[in-house]
Amino acid sequence: MKRSRVRERERLRAPVETTDPAALAAYAGALRPVVASLRTLAEDATAEPSRRVHARAFLRREILRGIRELEARIDAAAPVTSPAS
Repeated sequence: MKRSRVRERERLRAPVETTDPAALAAYAGALRPVVASLRTLAEDATAEPSRRVHARAFLRREILRGIRELEARIDAAAPVTSPAS
């Protein structure tokens, strides 16, 4: 695996300070391109076959990649809960 991929993965999984409004706004701003990309892919995937820009296999792969990225970012922002003792 390339080092840039490792750095990117670590950046995505970096903890997010949800109590700081500025940090939360920056976090939401970082999510916007991911959501915009997913919207574009989903619109293409649901278009009539003659109007699609990309192949279905590409669309599936990229949509799943975007969902995994969103999940990783949400997990990074989720508060850590301690198990009940």
